[in-house]
Amino acid sequence: MPAAALTAVEAMERMASTGFNYGRATSEPGVWYFPTGKIGIYYADNGTTLTVQAAVDARRLRELP
Repeated sequence: MPAAALTAVEAMERMASTGFNYGRATSEPGVWYFPTGKIGIYYADNGTTLTVQAAVDARRLRELP
């Protein structure tokens, strides 16, 4: 697994284990954005499960979601 992907997975696991949402709200209800270095993760949080919706190259985003 590439290092950036592993970093993203580990960051999401840490967030899930704390029970606290560190993401930024997006314009889509229930979807959050969490930057993890080179990879940005869009995910849904239903209170018990984090579900990844998309992974993007965070370095190429021109505007924050």
